[in-house]
Amino acid sequence: MAGNPTDGMDKSPGKSDELFSDVESELDELEKSDDVRRGETLAMKLEQTQHRLDKLEMLIVITQSLNSTLNLNELLQNIIDSVIKLADSDRGFLMLANRKGELEFRIARDRDEECLKKEDFTVSHSIINDVSGSGEPLYISDILEDGRFRDQKSVIDLSLRTAICLPLILEEKVIGVIYTDSNRLSTKFTKNDMPIASAFAVQAAIAIENARLHGELILSKENLAKENIQLKQELSEKYEFSGIIGKSKQMQEIFSTIQKVAPLDSTVLIHGETGTGKELIARAIHFNGPRKVNQLVTINCGAMPAELLESELFGHKKGSFTGASSDKAGLFETATGGTIFLDEIGDMPQPLQVKLLRAIQEGEIRRVGENSPRKVDIRIISATNRNLTEDVESGKFRQDLYYRLNVVPITLPPLREREADILLLVEHFLVKYGKKMNKTDVHIAPNAVKLLLGSKWPGNVRELENTIERALALCGDSKLLTDEHFPQLIPEAGVIKLDEGRTLKDRMQKVEKQIIIEALDKTGGKVTKAAELLDVTRQHLHNKINQYGITRR
Repeated sequence: MAGNPTDGMDKSPGKSDELFSDVESELDELEKSDDVRRGETLAMKLEQTQHRLDKLEMLIVITQSLNSTLNLNELLQNIIDSVIKLADSDRGFLMLANRKGELEFRIARDRDEECLKKEDFTVSHSIINDVSGSGEPLYISDILEDGRFRDQKSVIDLSLRTAICLPLILEEKVIGVIYTDSNRLSTKFTKNDMPIASAFAVQAAIAIENARLHGELILSKENLAKENIQLKQELSEKYEFSGIIGKSKQMQEIFSTIQKVAPLDSTVLIHGETGTGKELIARAIHFNGPRKVNQLVTINCGAMPAELLESELFGHKKGSFTGASSDKAGLFETATGGTIFLDEIGDMPQPLQVKLLRAIQEGEIRRVGENSPRKVDIRIISATNRNLTEDVESGKFRQDLYYRLNVVPITLPPLREREADILLLVEHFLVKYGKKMNKTDVHIAPNAVKLLLGSKWPGNVRELENTIERALALCGDSKLLTDEHFPQLIPEAGVIKLDEGRTLKDRMQKVEKQIIIEALDKTGGKVTKAAELLDVTRQHLHNKINQYGITRR
């Protein structure tokens, strides 16, 4: 709407056509009239007709000028300068209605196109109120002969003689008024010119509304851009590597690597067990590099079938397979200019590994069903919890792709090897979830500290986070978390309390349950892999999980 200021201008051209038609009719009547024999009368009427034609031509020029800008301040100046010229007056001003419907002073100008201050512009409020209330234009050819206004102080002080006040009407509502006056009588504007002035007011009202809408659109875009910048800054601060918890030697070395590699475009391969924070490291690298102003997109390469994964990564053409109802851009195109994080890269099917290798080497991809390549500009960060060296040796993972991905390797140590970081992380999670649950100033008792430090944490940082969140959720109003709030933790690595069972069967079941729990922890809760690890069938293990009421984490 704001992009085309001529939209909605149908009213005025119609009114202008009417005015031109009236003038043409008058000329026809003059030619047929007996007054043709009277030179003086004919000359006077021709002069009046020419005057109206001049005013109409001026209206057309003014209308074109009004439509030349969508800047509201420029437009208001243009309106006042135009009405002063049209009415042959000395000064003018414009008021617009605010959101409450009250008229507010916006601009005042003189015939020299100079701005006047509000305090220097005295005006008869009776004229303004009369026009804004009635919605009808007002023309006073000689105020001194008008009983309504001649005795007003402002009229006397300013020696006013003529005044014109025009309502600005939009959708049958008065959105403002235009006022212009002079301390002299003028022969260049008469009562017969008021239809032209009214047509001008119609155009001015539409132009003002268009400029307002355009200004709101620009402001909305600016606010959106500011919010976008602010969000990116918050994300950058949230994921900057200094925000990752860790003071151990291993983590300090990782921070140093992030600092060196973040400004570059080198591919990075992050190794680490499940729950060690591989994605957090990837985000830290992205948000501390030059690509942070663009997108970071993430995909789990082991979470979907090969065909669907290819479509997600590279996109597809309409009709290339069942369900491809439209063209779709893949994540490589979406992330152009930014970074793509390929999690669980070791689980990517081999046929797709070839296409990924080409994308890295050539910097281009092909959508499924298309033959023509598309250029992409992305940084690739990948992560795995598998031993890719062994997978390369066994043929499960392409050696050439491994070398392309493993330019800068980062190995995240498991939490059990970062004892110096455990209490730092505990304190961090206490604050994080304490705010969410409105439980502040909660501390850890010494016996609970011993439990936390003695656990193997097979689920690593993710398991520790869940453990702290669970303890806070279940501690009630307690301000001190004791060992009773962590019943699932093992006091010492590999040690199981057997004296709690009354019979041999009870004790054997307790040991069996603990073994199953450890197997599930090692495999990330995957029953099939845990069954392979324990050398039992999947169904047998599933039955045992149900028997002991084990919750997979």
